[in-house]
Amino acid sequence: MKSSNENVKTIGLIHEDIFTDFAKEIIHSVVHASIGRKDINIIVIAGRQDDSSDPLDRLHQYKSVYNSIYDLENMVKFDGLIVTLPNTNIVSRYKNFQEIPKVYVAADVPGETAVNYNDEMGIRETIDYLVKVCGYTKLCMLGGRDENADAQKRKRIFIQCLEENGLEYSEKQYEKSNMSVKSEAASLRLLNRNPDVQAIFCVNDQSAVGLYEVMKRRGLTPGREIKVFGFDNTRMAGEMVPSLSSIGPDSATLGQTALELLLAKLAGNEVNSVEIPTRLFGRGSLDYEMYEYTTKEMLNVDMAFIYRMFDDCLYRYKSEIIDRGAIDLRRLFFEFLSKMLIAMKNRVMSDEQYKEIAQLIDIFFENGAMKYTDANKFLKSVDRLQHAMNSSQRSIYVNSKNNRLFARMKDKAIQSQAIARRMETKGYNLGRENIFEFNIQTTGLEAANADSVDNVIANYNRLGFTNSALYMFEDPVIYEMNKKVRFPSTLKLKCVVRSRELHIIPNEKQETPVENIFIREELPASPKGYTAYPVFCGKYIFGVVVTAMERQLLDKGEYITSQLGRAFYMNWAWDQ
Repeated sequence: MKSSNENVKTIGLIHEDIFTDFAKEIIHSVVHASIGRKDINIIVIAGRQDDSSDPLDRLHQYKSVYNSIYDLENMVKFDGLIVTLPNTNIVSRYKNFQEIPKVYVAADVPGETAVNYNDEMGIRETIDYLVKVCGYTKLCMLGGRDENADAQKRKRIFIQCLEENGLEYSEKQYEKSNMSVKSEAASLRLLNRNPDVQAIFCVNDQSAVGLYEVMKRRGLTPGREIKVFGFDNTRMAGEMVPSLSSIGPDSATLGQTALELLLAKLAGNEVNSVEIPTRLFGRGSLDYEMYEYTTKEMLNVDMAFIYRMFDDCLYRYKSEIIDRGAIDLRRLFFEFLSKMLIAMKNRVMSDEQYKEIAQLIDIFFENGAMKYTDANKFLKSVDRLQHAMNSSQRSIYVNSKNNRLFARMKDKAIQSQAIARRMETKGYNLGRENIFEFNIQTTGLEAANADSVDNVIANYNRLGFTNSALYMFEDPVIYEMNKKVRFPSTLKLKCVVRSRELHIIPNEKQETPVENIFIREELPASPKGYTAYPVFCGKYIFGVVVTAMERQLLDKGEYITSQLGRAFYMNWAWDQ
């Protein structure tokens, strides 16, 4: 890929189904690890996971056309690739890119550098706890697809851990799912065969959604009648009701580690595959704590102990790349909590000290502390800490003030979550209004003519993109099932949206080689990189939308571009 700066490395992040929480976590960690580095440009190209091969299946047809976006890899020249495709039959295609340094994520490819979870650590920790501490003997697993390497590995570890704990395993304890939120049918089969099950291991967090739904219909509550735990420790886990206990990384994230290894490769260094340690993050569906907050430890006001509490409460923070200019939340937590503990130890807290601590707590939450945890986990951790502090009975006066400060923490945490929810809801409502207005403006009573497509382009900014660009082929490319897509070598940059403002590109400046679509000077600046979406309807592929990286677009980008593709299809003058 040509660049105005030869020192800039263009990294392709190849994924599928970017609306899933696992995909969003990988993308977020890769992108976040690259922020502040002007020598890296991240490009996300993602298709759709397709389990069908039936040519008459409409969903298979749709996904087949959508996956034509992968053919951009052959036309855009990347310096390196991070490949996150868990299905072995898809991963094999990247062996053809021998000349491009690659790092695979969540995939074992012989002879290639890969970053994987050490699944066994977290699974073994959880099953040992269920069997040896809880005394459970009836454990089941909601598994994954046969072609998914991670799913099969986790099944093998599950069986091994049962046998090592003296429990027999039979296939009736296992049911494979499609690893998506639509796992109700598989969950129903598993529960029907195992009515006395005590705990269920879900192969990933998404599959637990379907299990939760089936349990709800039967009047069963995760964590009460049946313990449930997932894998990946995504944000979804903390948002489920009750919150889902999940196995996740105990240190660096998959994406962050993959980027570090790839950059080392690009620098000419020899690198080896890495396994990231995992542990169980206990929540409502399986109560589990790694340690308690003891009075003795608190009275010592030990720095390591306070930082351990921070890592427990805000467990995502240690795996984030924090901007140098940002407030160090870990240090801020130490400042106000150590003052509270010292006051408890000395049995003295003045009004001035109380006000200072309260102000530090406010600053802590105002600077986004809740982004690094989930509400239930944080509130429970604060409750444990508060209980341990009150049990010391050092001073009723100091404990009273500390309890007011704990109440302040809880209120701020709840307020932060409420504000985030309102903003999210507001964003979705605005998105629906944008699409509604776009459809009105691009659907007229008159027949399609030469000006109809121009009208769609003129209303492109109504779709809700904040920063994006629309590239189109001279004529639609026709997709033929089971045949390789042949894209033209050039596209036309029709328009750009910067900060929601539309800019139409003059005809004489539109033509662009495909390999340059991510470096046109008209593109909105994006420190986080870009995502590419195909624009199509049926078998007709009209072009590509390139958007600046925004987390919320990972959820709705495909839907928005599908509306754009339908508008082009309805407004194309096919007889001309």
